[in-house]
Amino acid sequence: MIWQCPHCNLSLGLEGRSWRCANGHTFDQAREGYVNLLPVQQKRSREPGDSPEMLNARRRFLEAGHYAPLADAICAQLMLVREQLQTPVLLDVGCGEGYYDRALVQAGWPEPGVTGVDIAKAGVRLAAKRLAQAQFAVGSSFHLPVADSSVDAILRVFAPGPAEELLRVLKPGGILLDVSPGPDHLWSLKSRLYENPQQHTAPAPVAGFTLESELRCEFPLAIKGGEPVQDFLAMTPFAWKGDAEARRTLEEEPSLNLEADFLLRRYVKPVH
Repeated sequence: MIWQCPHCNLSLGLEGRSWRCANGHTFDQAREGYVNLLPVQQKRSREPGDSPEMLNARRRFLEAGHYAPLADAICAQLMLVREQLQTPVLLDVGCGEGYYDRALVQAGWPEPGVTGVDIAKAGVRLAAKRLAQAQFAVGSSFHLPVADSSVDAILRVFAPGPAEELLRVLKPGGILLDVSPGPDHLWSLKSRLYENPQQHTAPAPVAGFTLESELRCEFPLAIKGGEPVQDFLAMTPFAWKGDAEARRTLEEEPSLNLEADFLLRRYVKPVH
C-alpha cells in the first residue's frame, strides 16, 4: 500500500473499510472505494479544487474523444516504462476524474497498479467509480499522502506542486511524465477572449530530475454542437478570465475550430 498518514507520515494499512496508521489515525474508505487524506489545515476552501460542474463538463468533453491524441501520446510514453516492470505502480498527480488513467488501463497498464490523488473530492469520486481495482485518494499535490519511494512512474497533467514531493515518492530510476500546454495551445480562442493574448511559455525543467525526452503533441480541435462547446468553455480556466461578452458570443456558436498543443517531458529520477 502506498498511502501514508497525512498527520504523522506513517504508512497506512487497510483494516476492513478503514485506513489506519500505527499512531491510531483512521480514515474511512468511501463507498466508491476512495479515501479522503486531505486534512482540514490543507484546505483553502470548504470544497477545494475544481467544482462538480467543471469536472462533469470535463468528463463529457474528454469522453467525447476531443483529447484522444493526447491520451494516446501519454500512453505511448508510459507503456515504455510498463514493459520494463513486473508490477508497476503509477501515481497520477491531479488525476481529476481519471480519464488518462482509464486510457492507460485500456492500453495495458494493470488496473491494480494505478493510483491517483486530487484535491477535488468530486473528481476522485468519479475516478474511483470507473476503476474499481485502482486506488484513489483526496489529497494535496503539495503534500502528497504517499509513502517515500513507493511508485515507479508519475503522471502529472497541468497539476501544480513542488518537485521535492515528486522526488520523494518516486523510486530511484523512476519516470515522471510532465504534461503542460504548448505555446500555441488554444491560441485562436485566447485571441478572441483577450485584448493582448500571450503564448504559453514552457515551464522550467523539474528540479532534481534528468530530462530524457521532450515531445510536442499538436492536433486540430473541432468542437461541434451546443453542449460540447459549453462544456469546453466550462472546463477551460482562462475562458472565465477573458472578456465576458466575447465568452457569451462563443457559447452561442454552433462549433469551434481550435488548435491543441501540448508539451510532454519525460524525466528520470537519478539513482544516486
